[in-house]
Amino acid sequence: MKGLILCAGRGTRLQPSTYTKPKCMLPVNGESILVSIINKLVAAGITDIGIVVNPSQAEIRETIGNGEQLNASLTFLLQKEALGLADAVKCAQPFMGDSSFLLMLGDNLYEGELEPLIQSLHADQSAASILLQPVKEPRQFGIAVIEEGRIVNLEEKPLDPKSNLAIVGVYVLTSAIWPAIESLTPSTRGEYELTDALQGVISEGGHVAYSIATAPFFDIGTHERWLEANQYQMDHDPKNVAVPSCNNASVQWIPPIKVDPTARVMNSIIGPHVYIGPNSVVEHCILSNSILTDQVRLSQVHAEGSVFGSQVHLVEQEIQEQPARHILGDRATVTRIQPDLPNDSQLNRIRTGD
Repeated sequence: MKGLILCAGRGTRLQPSTYTKPKCMLPVNGESILVSIINKLVAAGITDIGIVVNPSQAEIRETIGNGEQLNASLTFLLQKEALGLADAVKCAQPFMGDSSFLLMLGDNLYEGELEPLIQSLHADQSAASILLQPVKEPRQFGIAVIEEGRIVNLEEKPLDPKSNLAIVGVYVLTSAIWPAIESLTPSTRGEYELTDALQGVISEGGHVAYSIATAPFFDIGTHERWLEANQYQMDHDPKNVAVPSCNNASVQWIPPIKVDPTARVMNSIIGPHVYIGPNSVVEHCILSNSILTDQVRLSQVHAEGSVFGSQVHLVEQEIQEQPARHILGDRATVTRIQPDLPNDSQLNRIRTGD
């Protein structure tokens, strides 16, 4: 079985963080989404992996390479236009040949095991197998209708959902998907929908198996969901409880936190749920539930629920009592005024809760 990861999306809802960086390269708990997905496929025994990218995403290939360091063999496949998931899958047909393959979306993180989904395909000799999960807002997802233990209908973002079982972005597909994709016409959104292709398999008498996901699943399409995924992974990584190697007496750490060894942190209160990336410098700050990607410089910043892109510089006049929310894209520079000496009395007051 081969693997396929779709990374060609533009990430418009994650702007400005995706103006200069593909969303699959955004870090969650210090590791890019794409690397996390590759590691999960490799752990399931899938090492021959195709990655669908668009023409502007040379950074992905340059950063990930051929996959050797991840114990995988990576093949990059080009989707020239954003014409939907089914079209992205179609770009991989020459790479897949007649092989079955496990498909994951490059902006999704599934925290469960992949083996049950693979087993459901083989157990029923199915044409495909998909992962489902109950959701609160089914109109935002592809939805499956199940009768007597079988999927009888699949519909993409229905206005009147007949089920709350959403299609999670993990699929196991066989060569039965290719004629179904070939017969597609664009949806009302102007895209070739993978949900419609799977419905076509069912309409032609094919069986689409399913597995109900019990583990968390994160569709990282907004900054809120990105921070939510980061928070979950930080909570479940035992390494994030330890005091960072860059520890010094002027910093109060509130786990879970993760700090790259090349980062410098001074006279600050950090945590919980803070990731500080490579070559970042943080001084006289109070940070919680925030992501500092890399080469970030913050001074006298009190932030919560914030994302700082690569090479962001933010200098405040003084630390505010109430936290602010910052969403700053790569290479943004904000300086309120030339900072004065650190306001140690305010740091102490916030630290003690006085």
